Amino acid sequence: MSEDGLSLSWLLTKEALEHAQEAAYEKAAQVLRERCGRGPTAIRPLGIAAGSQLVTFYARKVPELCRLCSAPTDVAWTALVFFQRFYAFASPMEFDPCVMMYTSVHLACKIEELREITLDKLLEESGFSDDVAMKVKITDLELELLETIGFKLLVEPKPADALRLLAEEGARSVLNLSSIASPEAAEELLARAESIVFGLCTQSNALLIYPASLIFAAAWAAALDESSKGEQGTQTGKSPSAAVLAMLSNLKKKVGTTEISRIWKDLQHAIDSSIHRVEPANAAMQETAKTARHCQRAFGILHEERKQRSEAHRKERKRRRHDGLMPGARSESLEELRRKAKVLQGCQDERESQEDFVIHGPRDMELTDE
Repeated sequence: MSEDGLSLSWLLTKEALEHAQEAAYEKAAQVLRERCGRGPTAIRPLGIAAGSQLVTFYARKVPELCRLCSAPTDVAWTALVFFQRFYAFASPMEFDPCVMMYTSVHLACKIEELREITLDKLLEESGFSDDVAMKVKITDLELELLETIGFKLLVEPKPADALRLLAEEGARSVLNLSSIASPEAAEELLARAESIVFGLCTQSNALLIYPASLIFAAAWAAALDESSKGEQGTQTGKSPSAAVLAMLSNLKKKVGTTEISRIWKDLQHAIDSSIHRVEPANAAMQETAKTARHCQRAFGILHEERKQRSEAHRKERKRRRHDGLMPGARSESLEELRRKAKVLQGCQDERESQEDFVIHGPRDMELTDE
């Protein structure tokens, strides 16, 4: 595990992430072409760019769903990490992002031990309390989620704690801004930095590419930059961003100054883009969701067929165990046991017969010189 609580396999390069997402898309599209790609009812696969937009749309809904049910930001962060990790290796054509959003939040509530927020409460707060089918879909997707993320359920650090540590460290060292002179102003800055973190990580794949510690530090620096416009800077005369970057000296020693500087610039650009990004038009998203639903219904049939085959095989295995694996197997097993018992008994008799020919001398006989 890395310092950020993420398995090293979850910190991907941009190229590796693109390759994984393209592989998931091609796999899903191939299944659709083979099973549903002919005739008047042929289903058109969802484009990879459109699928990414759909995933991003529901990623932005994860914190909103957590706010609806009064879940803390720790749950929202854990759920977002689960959601983004899942779609790094799965296609929205096969698994509905709307359902996976609920599954991620539900699993995050259990992992963060927030027992008062049940699946029923999640559905009730979001207007799905009477949708029995939705509850079944959410429950069914939990195993898919767990298997895809490799049962890596520990998500650390969390934004709230990490940002507060950054603020305390900054107050003790190089930062001395009038914008954080009061506790109220500090809380506002922390809330703004946390908002930047979620804005960045819901609208991009940042949490799959960059260490969480750098994401939080860059968000804190961006919040400081916003609040300090027009000020002279820090005690050292540096801008807040430069001062925060200077605080990461220990990380620089481990990762390398050049690499940290490159990631820092990438994150600053990504944060700026996420702040000024315009959401796609509702009409375009509705059309994308419509195409995705056609694909998901086709995969739903395939998943149901697979579930039925699995259940049939389970029942057959149970029947065979009950019947002694197969007709006559029980009697054959008894015969095999009798045969082995005779062999063992024969070996024992042979050893005993061999011992009859051994001449034992007196145990205490000693050789003495006459």
